[in-house]
Amino acid sequence: MPGLKPGFSASAQTMKLSFPPGIIPLLNGRKVYCSLSGGADSLALLLFLEAEREKARYTLEAVHFEHGFRGRASVADADFCRKICKKHSIPLSTFHIDVPRKRLRGEGDEEAARRIRLEYWRKIVFNPEQSLVALGHHAGDRIENVLLRLFRGSNSTGLSSMRPVQKIGRITFIRPFLDNTKADLEEFLREQNIRKWRRDATNRSSVYKRNLIRNRLLPEIRRAFPFAEAGILQSVRTLDADAAFLEDAADQAYASLAALSVPDDWRALPPALLPRVLRRFLSEKAGCDIVPDARLIERFQTALARPDTGRRRLIPIAGQKEILLAIRREKVECVQRSVQPPLPDVLWDIRKTNRLEFGSFQLTAELLPPENLLFTTDKSTAYFDALMLDAPLTVGIWKAGDRMIPFGRKTSVLLKKLFSDAGMPPELRRTHPLLRDIRGAILWAPFVKNSAFAPVTGNTKLAVKFRAIPLH
Repeated sequence: MPGLKPGFSASAQTMKLSFPPGIIPLLNGRKVYCSLSGGADSLALLLFLEAEREKARYTLEAVHFEHGFRGRASVADADFCRKICKKHSIPLSTFHIDVPRKRLRGEGDEEAARRIRLEYWRKIVFNPEQSLVALGHHAGDRIENVLLRLFRGSNSTGLSSMRPVQKIGRITFIRPFLDNTKADLEEFLREQNIRKWRRDATNRSSVYKRNLIRNRLLPEIRRAFPFAEAGILQSVRTLDADAAFLEDAADQAYASLAALSVPDDWRALPPALLPRVLRRFLSEKAGCDIVPDARLIERFQTALARPDTGRRRLIPIAGQKEILLAIRREKVECVQRSVQPPLPDVLWDIRKTNRLEFGSFQLTAELLPPENLLFTTDKSTAYFDALMLDAPLTVGIWKAGDRMIPFGRKTSVLLKKLFSDAGMPPELRRTHPLLRDIRGAILWAPFVKNSAFAPVTGNTKLAVKFRAIPLH
């Protein structure tokens, strides 16, 4: 069991759980989104965060992803999470992400689930500079992760990728429990008089590689090498320090070539830096985190080494439908595959249908008495006085010159500025849904801002809760 660590602790009886020092400075004034599956690890995380939020001065919201794998059991998980959050007055958002339907060719269930969850986090965390996403990974998860990455040929960054503080794109993830065992977390729950939590039956199946490591490989390693787990964790800490040095060097190298990005500059990069610099380059161009795999790196190096013929060389990027990596005589760049025609406006009468698909989003509308609302500042959700909205509403895309009066303000702001403040890449603005009233005024830009029109007040008789859910 780990010894006492500096930082906040949940109570005198639960000193095993505390925030690592690297997390503590990040908490004050931030919003913390807790990823809640309903299992012991995430439940311990939620209750620990709830116990510490006043002392550490952050706000807390829970997010549950229903992956679409386990039918009724998955629905029961979501119901359990709702009851827990209601009991503790913690706002909860639930997302059905339907991994089986959105899995890419050649992608496994776990890989697809991680990718899709990250896509959702980029939408949910609308103010990443003032927000954190908390994950319940513990020491056992870290050991499993390093073995999986080792088998896949990862570099030091990949081997030490499960870190207490990790930034992916603009989102900062925190893992407070990496120095704690699963037994620590279950003991914490028992100390809170909690004996029941959700258990995923698929964890017992060795079909998934992580389960194979957990259920079969690690027990054998423990029997033969009782000291192995402590040694692996120490190796991960050392690799983390090595990776941090290389990541800093990659930042400097990328800053020096970002302005021109000519092939000669890429050829001059040391082999240890090229994958890391390429990750920064692709992620900035795509507006999301892209980790180049071994095949992409090999194809890129091969293309760089070929004699220049004047023709542009195009390299596909796994998981990216919109952009390609391109090399031509004067520079390395990302190019669009094709320009999609603009999406037409769609009329929506929320009293007749509560769901609408628009582009890559599903919009839902739920009519509720105001006393049944549990407000959240999650920008995937917006609330309005339903009786002030004339039917039908319109869902469409951004047009040059569009303005909106944001909630809390009295004057209008260019939507282009609101998009920019929210960090939305220009290519995504062309397909992002906007909800307008019957006169064309913008009511809501999901994940960006909602307007000051038709607010829910003490005089509201019927409210409408809108939610935007990315489909892929």
